[in-house]
Amino acid sequence: MGVYFYGEQRIENLVQSSKRLRARFCAGAAIILGAAAVTGWLRPAWIFGAGNHARGWVIAALLLFFAGPLAENLWRWESRTERLRQALREFRVDVFEDGVRVSADGGIRVLPREEIRRIEEVGWGLYLRSAERYRWILIPGRIDGFAELKREIAGMGIPVVQAEVAPNWEEVVGALVLVATMVCAIFTHNRVVLEVDLGVSVMVAMAGFLVVSANPDNLPKMRWARLGVFLPVLMTASMLWSGWG
Repeated sequence: MGVYFYGEQRIENLVQSSKRLRARFCAGAAIILGAAAVTGWLRPAWIFGAGNHARGWVIAALLLFFAGPLAENLWRWESRTERLRQALREFRVDVFEDGVRVSADGGIRVLPREEIRRIEEVGWGLYLRSAERYRWILIPGRIDGFAELKREIAGMGIPVVQAEVAPNWEEVVGALVLVATMVCAIFTHNRVVLEVDLGVSVMVAMAGFLVVSANPDNLPKMRWARLGVFLPVLMTASMLWSGWG
């Protein structure tokens, strides 16, 4: 059976594409931080709050989502590029009679043939789905020999379907709701809204924790994600405790 991986030319193309995306992020983050600095100078209450209602989470959000990643990208620009290049070189897909094995990120994920229920094809690759909804393997469509790999897997008698929406769309919706609860906690002045936001953030956090924990293959590298889903809960609870609104 076949072995598939990224060729050197494809690796360099992906590395250059990643560098362009990071450069755009750095430019956007710098603009946002500059605008926040100007706003803090001209309208300090918009950033720092008024009286005892200091808007500390605005500062925290700027540091967490923009200043920190911007500094990290600039400081480790070359090392991150090399890590990506090395990760792409180590990526490989082995298709054998009894299943599929993917080696990536220093780990190995295997789905035996009898556990693969179907293949969902999307614009960026193939999702090999098991009976357990949150246990799957993604084979990226940019890998060299992708068309041959697709034919080989389909030849194993596994049904291939075109996915009209992103697989596990509820994860995407949950992530958007998670961000919305954080934004609400940062900018609202209404205690009732904060109380509702706390209830929603608790439900989303619990659901997110269960989803992240559902795939045992992900647990070693998802420790911080399992804790991070509770960040909106802590933010909103601290706002209520401090008498915000």
